[in-house]
Amino acid sequence: MAVAGGTSLEFAGIVDTLTGALGPEARFAEQVSERRVEFDALVELLLRDATPSVDPSEARRVARAVAAGCLGEQHLWRDLGLPNRAALRTLLETYFEALAADNTMDMRWKKFIYRRLCRWGGFATCKSPSCGVCVDYAECFGPE
Repeated sequence: MAVAGGTSLEFAGIVDTLTGALGPEARFAEQVSERRVEFDALVELLLRDATPSVDPSEARRVARAVAAGCLGEQHLWRDLGLPNRAALRTLLETYFEALAADNTMDMRWKKFIYRRLCRWGGFATCKSPSCGVCVDYAECFGPE
């Protein structure tokens, strides 16, 4: 299956890259270590919405990569090393179908995932990670 956004890379190749030695979990190992509780909660949240037809071990590998990418400083698709936001949408629709379907307002994925984590965890207010230094702050936090 080809990834949305015009790339000819095979989807399986992207998953291998995401979960391999140079994937987000390796690149953000320090953040994963420092923010282990947050990382584990993100993985659990993603796996709650794993697509039933996807191999559970593969879904876990992708969930760990996405959770690690959430700890990065850039947009999630960039932190995952994907070519564009459309490729991220395809990845999430494939592996976490219910989560992707709930993003009906096309909110930025990292912000969406953290809002969902906060609601699931019962927190009254939550700050999205690394957003204070982002050049696109106004785009994500403007009127919705």
